Amino acid sequence: MFGKDNVNTDTTMISPQPGQTQVKPPRDKQLFYSRITCLAVVIMAATILISCVIIVPRVTNTFDQINLLIEDASVIMDNAATTLEGIDAMSAEIKTAADGINSLVEENSEILTDSVNRLNEVDFEGLNKAIADLEAVVEPMASF
Repeated sequence: MFGKDNVNTDTTMISPQPGQTQVKPPRDKQLFYSRITCLAVVIMAATILISCVIIVPRVTNTFDQINLLIEDASVIMDNAATTLEGIDAMSAEIKTAADGINSLVEENSEILTDSVNRLNEVDFEGLNKAIADLEAVVEPMASF
């Protein structure tokens, strides 16, 4: 667009092409916006640096604590699994013992019923009379 012969080295004016109007370069505005951009970049860099110095160690510490909690939870889960296995074994033993008691009662229920029936058939009045008679016979012998 601009040829070498139309370039003006003067910083205040640019030579216009035919049909164009003369334009002043906005050097002051460019400098102002360049300074604002530079300041913004410095502020962003400072923010990133502060974040790295302050926030990253805290985040790392938090992750370390989370890892410790996960390890503790893993140990607790292992202990719970071991306890549940023990409870399962104990439950199986209790069931086996209950089955043994049931079979013992079933095997001996007839004998127990027979024994209870025989105890019911005992004549306790006659037994008491026989004991009283025996006492009457033994008492005179005891006095010798």
